[in-house]
Amino acid sequence: MNGPSVSLLGLDPRSVTRDGDTVTASATVDPGHEVFPGHYPGFPVLPGVCLIEYADRSILFDQRRLGRDVELVAVERCRFRDPVFPGDELTLRVDYRGDDAAGLRSDVVVGSGRGRVAELRLVHRTTGTGEPG
Repeated sequence: MNGPSVSLLGLDPRSVTRDGDTVTASATVDPGHEVFPGHYPGFPVLPGVCLIEYADRSILFDQRRLGRDVELVAVERCRFRDPVFPGDELTLRVDYRGDDAAGLRSDVVVGSGRGRVAELRLVHRTTGTGEPG
């Protein structure tokens, strides 16, 4: 599935890497994307929901490599600390905090060259497709 925010960030699954229970990714915000003239006119900033999708897609790519399909079921915490502008280089760090009947829990930090821009706590659940047997 390709939503506009995925193309907006230019997220490439090859940029998603894993070390233990930590996942990292990087992406550049496309300055020419159609979302910017309307958000906000004269002061373009990336909508916060795009950062949530960036984290979600990074987790999805990581879990698919492990043979699992997951879907986002909850955003337990979401704090946007700084605006994200067209052309910003973003980094993402996912720390998995647990995987049980309640779901795959993760803490996510998104950063730019100016520091942290978002902190998230997400919950994903494994779907039937691709689940390890």
